[in-house]
Amino acid sequence: MHKVICLNFTSLVPERWNSLPDIEGLKKQLASAAIAHSEVYGIELGLYAPPKEVREVKITAAAADQIRCMWHGHRGRDQISPPVIPLKIFVFGTGQDAQGTWVSIEVHPGMDEWEAV
Repeated sequence: MHKVICLNFTSLVPERWNSLPDIEGLKKQLASAAIAHSEVYGIELGLYAPPKEVREVKITAAAADQIRCMWHGHRGRDQISPPVIPLKIFVFGTGQDAQGTWVSIEVHPGMDEWEAV
């Protein structure tokens, strides 16, 4: 089943205020966050809640822009970690094999408008 899921993403890796988030690192964090979100809230990602793994994470250009803008522009002066960033996760692939159940997700902006402050 294809569905869109709201996810308030919080990076677990503190980075310097003036650094840009690493997209490949974000993909790993988003995969973990999607599975954890599924477990905590009992939300099915595709066929199963939760799947054993997220095999593929695609971040749209708009979502990457929202993450970068909010990473810096919405962070308080003395705040070490980035702010909570609302995103939407679209499940575009699911399956099951000898390793267990899996999903593939695409990340979209969770806000209609955003800007760096």
